[in-house]
Amino acid sequence: MLPKIRCIPLVLLLLVGLIPLGAIGQEGASPPRQGKSREWNDAEKRAAREKEEAQKRAARQQQDAQRGADALRALARRFDLGPASVIADIGAGRGRDTWVFADIVGKEGKVYAEEIEEGKTKSLQAAAEQRGLVQVQAVLGDLGDPRLPADSVDMAFMHQVYHHLSQPREMLQGIWRALKTGGYLVVVDRRLGTLVDWAPVAERTRRHFWTAETTVVREAREQGFLFVACAEDIWHEKGVFVLVFQRPGGLAAPDRDPDPPSTLSEASARQLLPAPGQPCSRVAFVALGEGRKLIAPILEATSAAAVDIVLEEWATQKDERPPLPAGREIPSTLTVSGDPKLGPDPIDAVYFLDTYHLLFHGPQLLARLQERLVPRGRIYVLDRHAPKAVTRREASHRRMIAPETVTEEMANAGFDLYREESLPAADRFLLVFGRAGT
Repeated sequence: MLPKIRCIPLVLLLLVGLIPLGAIGQEGASPPRQGKSREWNDAEKRAAREKEEAQKRAARQQQDAQRGADALRALARRFDLGPASVIADIGAGRGRDTWVFADIVGKEGKVYAEEIEEGKTKSLQAAAEQRGLVQVQAVLGDLGDPRLPADSVDMAFMHQVYHHLSQPREMLQGIWRALKTGGYLVVVDRRLGTLVDWAPVAERTRRHFWTAETTVVREAREQGFLFVACAEDIWHEKGVFVLVFQRPGGLAAPDRDPDPPSTLSEASARQLLPAPGQPCSRVAFVALGEGRKLIAPILEATSAAAVDIVLEEWATQKDERPPLPAGREIPSTLTVSGDPKLGPDPIDAVYFLDTYHLLFHGPQLLARLQERLVPRGRIYVLDRHAPKAVTRREASHRRMIAPETVTEEMANAGFDLYREESLPAADRFLLVFGRAGT
């Protein structure tokens, strides 16, 4: 009977649940809550790491926002914008830059927060009202017109917006009309140099393609804007361009470059002909604008075959070509990172006619031309005279270059200055180069 008596306490304990059934006979087993404790600790550590990473992201975003605000204030100071000024934030998004501009211009000023979607403009207006910013007015524009009041804006600003424009020339015309005379257009975007994405412009609204600073400058100049400066020195982001343009006085409509070179007469071509007795069977033209006037008289005087080199620094589409002289058909080639892909045939003369200033890929282009140029061949550079030496980018954007810069670059490419001709026009110079040592 004694064994039965000893079993009674155990049975009672099992019945009341004080000893788990599975624990019987498991000597030295780990406490049942230990596994859950480890999982809980791991989850707690993950949560702590995620919290720390979120705090770091928030701090970086705050720092970036502060740097952006500082850059906008520096931009405003540079162009004398402040209380009572009128600024248009084209493509304002959620208003990050708009709120900074609102602080810059104050209650006496005006900020137009422009967007092309009604939902965004409503959100912008609601946010401005919530912030008590009576100086902010949301504006619903469209793809080809910001729909801003005429002659009202001191500065129009586009931050990472231009590359989305599917009607850039129409938009530029609308901005030009909205600016006061002397007002500024500032374009901040992300493709320094020349085009790489040769997408049809109509696709840029819904698909992402970077445009290039050379394209922005060409389109802005052709729609009546005067190039003023590059302003990356005050900007907080790396790898972007900051281009500043101005609506000048004396232009009735945004339909042409306000700072064109002077006209050239066809008589100027006489200074571009090879010396008597020098063979000239094949020539290459790199010519734009007034310079293209000289193609026909040069070909008439030499009877040479010709190739037309189209610079990627100028083209906005791969198939874009400047018009040829009436009655002339010349094969053309578009440069690719400076390579004109001329093939094996030799060239007797190369004519840079109002184009040398554009070169972003000058060393590559000159190297390819030297490979094709015959030993006694000549390179003619007719261009607009810059009053002082400027950077390569500024030369391209201002459409002028110092002769000393040309001579130095040609020397680096293996060409000697052969002769300097008298001025073909008051604002031009003409230099003739040959292979070094010939």
